[in-house]
Amino acid sequence: MDKVKIEDVLRLQDFGLERLDEDRVIVGFAARAEARIARWLDFAKGALLLLMVPGDPESGCFYIYDRGRGAFYSLSLPVEGRYGGFREGEFEALAQTFGLAELARDPQPLRA
Repeated sequence: MDKVKIEDVLRLQDFGLERLDEDRVIVGFAARAEARIARWLDFAKGALLLLMVPGDPESGCFYIYDRGRGAFYSLSLPVEGRYGGFREGEFEALAQTFGLAELARDPQPLRA
C-alpha cells in the first residue's frame, strides 16, 4: 500500500456542495470525468470506484470517495510497466493486492 500514489482530486466543499445525495455525487463525478463507472464498492465510510473511458477496455482508473471528508482521491497503482489503464477484469485482484477495499472501508489515512 505504501507504494500506491494517492492524490486529492476533488472536495465537495470546494464547490459549495454537501453530502446531500452521495450516490448522485459519485455518478456526477464520473460524468464530469466523461467516464463510466465500471465497478463500485460501497462502504459506510467510503467507496472504491473503477472509472473507465467508454469503449476503451484498458482505461480503468481507481478512485476512493471519502464520505467523512466529501473528497475523491485518485490512486496510481505501482504495477510495473503500467501507468493506469487497467481492465475491469483486473479489479478484484488489484483491489486485493493493494488493500484498496480496506482503504475505502476506512479512508481516514488518506486525510493526512
